[in-house]
Order: sequence, then C-alpha cells, then structure tokens
Amino acid sequence: MKVALLFGLFTTAQGADWAHHGWHWPMNMEPPTELPTKYDFATKNPYWSSSDISEGEETPVDEGVAGSQCRAVHLQHVGRHGSRYDDNDDVKDLEELLASKGSAIKNPRYAFLKSWTNPFPTNVEKHLNEVGKEELYRMGQRYKRRYGSDILSDSYNPTYHSLQHTWKSRTSRTASAFALSAFQKGGGQLDGYEPVAMFCLFTGDKDRDGDKELRFSDNCPQFEAIADGDNFPGKIHEKAYEKKIEEEVGVRVSAKLQLDASVWKLDFKGLELLYKACLFETIILDKPRRSSSCALFEEKDFAMFSFLKDISQYYEAGHGTPIAAKLACPLMSKMLNGMRKFSKNDNRIKANLMFGHSDTIQPLLAQLGLYVDPVPLTA
Repeated sequence: MKVALLFGLFTTAQGADWAHHGWHWPMNMEPPTELPTKYDFATKNPYWSSSDISEGEETPVDEGVAGSQCRAVHLQHVGRHGSRYDDNDDVKDLEELLASKGSAIKNPRYAFLKSWTNPFPTNVEKHLNEVGKEELYRMGQRYKRRYGSDILSDSYNPTYHSLQHTWKSRTSRTASAFALSAFQKGGGQLDGYEPVAMFCLFTGDKDRDGDKELRFSDNCPQFEAIADGDNFPGKIHEKAYEKKIEEEVGVRVSAKLQLDASVWKLDFKGLELLYKACLFETIILDKPRRSSSCALFEEKDFAMFSFLKDISQYYEAGHGTPIAAKLACPLMSKMLNGMRKFSKNDNRIKANLMFGHSDTIQPLLAQLGLYVDPVPLTA
C-alpha cells in the first residue's frame, strides 16, 4: 500500500497569513459585531477564516497532493501560538496618554476615549486569551477529522505523538488546547480548560537558553548583533514607514478627533497605541466599532499598519536578512530526520506537533524558499 509523509507547516493568520480571506468565528463563540475590514490586524488576525473547514464539509487531505491511492501516515506540524493578551506597558501607556491629552479631543463622538481605562486583566500579560484557546481547540478538531484514523488516536500516546513548545506559557497552553480536542474521542470540553502538562515537551530553560529549534532567535548571538546594529536595514525602513504613518494616518485621525494641536500633536507612538487598543478590543472583547478606537481608522490605515509589520518580519525573520533562514536549520533538520526515521521504521512517532512564535515560522518559510519577493521590501 502506498503511503504519504505529510509535512504540515501552518503559518496561519497569527504567523504570516498573506492570504487571509475574512473571518469565520468558531463554535461556542459569537463573531465580533463589527469588524473594521477584512484585512485589518496583520499578524494578530485570528486563525480561523472563511476558508476554514466546517463540520460536514470535509476535504480529503490527500486529494490533489498525493493522489487518491495514497494516505497520510506521518505529520510534522509547526504553528504559532493562538491569540494572546496585549503587553501591559502598551495598555498603561495608552491610559496615561489619554489621561494627559484627552482634553484635546473636541469631537463629542469620541468623548469616550477621554475616560478610557484598561479593560484587560493585568495578570495575564501576553498569555493565551480565551479566543486563542478556542482557535487551537478548533484546529485540534480539524486535525482529528482529517488524520484521526491513521495519525491521531483517541488518546495521547508518547510512543506515537510528540508535542513540543517553547518556554513561554502561551505556547504550552496552545499545545494543551490543541491536544484537548485532538487526542480525545469526540473532543474534550473547553469550558474550564486548563493546560495539561503531560501533553507537552518543555524545550529550553526559563532563561531562554538552549532552545535552538522553536525559539532560535534568542540563541544566536550573530543574528542578534546584526539585528541590533544601527545600520540594520529593517530599522531604517521601519523608521521611515513609521514616519509615513505618522504623517498620513495622523492627519486623518487628528481630523476625526478634531484635536487641539496646542495640547496634543498625534505622533506615531500615539497612533500605534490606539491601533493596538482597537485590535485587542475587537478580537477579545467584541467591542462595537463605534465605541472603540477602531472608529478612528479607515481601511487604508489598517493596510499601512499591516505593511509596517510586513517590513518588520521581512528583515527581522525573513528573506531581507540572509542569516534569518539559517536560524531554522536545526528545526528543519529535526523535521527531516523525523520523516526519514519514520519511513525507515527507526521510530514510531506519527505526529510531531510543535508550537512556537512568529519568529519560528518566518525563518522556516525563508528556509523553504517560500514567498520570495522579486524586489526587496522597502518603505
């Protein structure tokens, strides 16, 4: 019988989704009431999209790839963690900014911004949020439907399954949410969910040293020296494009707020904080656009913030810096060796499921030679 080794690289909207086609909210959660636009939050877009597979709409995984006579027997998965909470410093900075400059807002429609306070708990900074748990739970369900008969069983077995995450708690909780549905018959209950440590293989010490497979950017002094240099192209282009956002988006937002320029001259930092508030208020709180900072931005504004993130990723973790692709060599080696050993019956691991960060995904994409732009990305 012919078999197929399946290499499953998932960039997703969180990691680097160049082809996000909209939103498809998962079960047990209501979709946001008013999304500003289909292409709004760059790498923070939720995993699900209109192209997600719904129950009862199965697409055979091997169709058009290996042929109808083949079936998948081995899976290598690399994905980013699910949606997370914001940085406490960003929230605090926005609170302080609006408290000190809010009086400059003269348009009564945006008076709510004058009394804006942090709507998020402060003890979960950058942790996986409720949306993120649901994202990975649904992903586990999709994997179960697609690969359950040959690759995923009704219970986790370390002889056949390997789950790996970084030292960051959001990746361990991501792996746990995925495993909760992928390795239980019919899927476990997400309500009251807590991480299941037995499912996760811890990689790297808490001081970030040692993890050269999933958080390699922390463990390459040569790369850090390049990225921290004053002449690093990424810094130059980001700075230039931030100035462009300040000049173009700043004018539009200032006009909407009817700002008193003698009190508050909106700069890039202020715009970025308002944009992040919009992002997390929409994804996590489902706050209506009219009563959130999202009302300040237009589709072209979201596109500009998204492009700024593209520039950042291109140089800090992608094709813009040649050494970035080399960072993924240990990860690529692990995956290839896993497939090779399985094909030769040297081990019995059917599914190697790894959960990291955007800095895990982007260098791997570069290593694979994917998404190569014909010209360098510039401001």
